Amino acid sequence: MTVNKKRIIQGILLCVGIAFNIWGLLTLVQTAGHDAGISVGLTYMDNIPHIIHKYVIVVILMMIGILSLSNWAAQLTGKKRTVLSIAFCAYSTILTIPLFLTFVLCFFRAGGLLDFDMVNMIADDMMDIFGTPGAYYTIFVLGTLMGAVFLAVPIISTYCTVKNIDMLGIILTKLKIKKPAANEEKKEDGGSESPDDKDDKLDE
Repeated sequence: MTVNKKRIIQGILLCVGIAFNIWGLLTLVQTAGHDAGISVGLTYMDNIPHIIHKYVIVVILMMIGILSLSNWAAQLTGKKRTVLSIAFCAYSTILTIPLFLTFVLCFFRAGGLLDFDMVNMIADDMMDIFGTPGAYYTIFVLGTLMGAVFLAVPIISTYCTVKNIDMLGIILTKLKIKKPAANEEKKEDGGSESPDDKDDKLDE
C-alpha cells in the first residue's frame, strides 16, 4: 500500500470515527434526557415509540465510531499506536459496561426483583414488544451475550495490537490454513531461486 493511499484510509477512518462518536453521544443524550426535558436538537429521536429502538440506534452509531477509531489507531506506529489503542479500548469499555449490566438486570426486573427507573423502562419496553416470557428472556440472553462480546473483542484486539500479535495468523494456524511460504511466493512471482536450486545447477 502506497503512503498516500494509506494516509487517505487513515484520514477516512479518523473522520468517520469522530463523526459517529459525536453523533452517537448526542443521540444518547437526546434519548436518556428526553424525560428530563434535555434536548440536543435531535428531535427525530423523540418520535421513535420504543426506547429500546432508540438505544439500538445509539449502539450502532457508537460501534461504527469506536471500530473506526480503533482501526485508525492500529495503523499508527510507535508509542502513539499503543497509547491511542489503550485509550479507545478504555473508552469502549466504559460505554459498554452499562449496556451489559442493563441486559443482566433485565432478568431481575422481569422476575420482580428490581425497581430501577432506567432498567425498568428498557426491560418493560422489551417485555411489551416481545410479549411472552420465552421471547423476552431469549432477547435478554442474546443482549447479555452481545454486551459480553462488545466488552471482550476490543480488549483482545487492543492486547494484540499493543503486543504485535498476529491474531489472524494464529486463527489460520489453528484452522490448519497455512500461509504461502516466502520461497513459494517468490517462485510464483518469478523471483530469485532458492539456495537449493542453485546447488542443483552447480552439481549438473
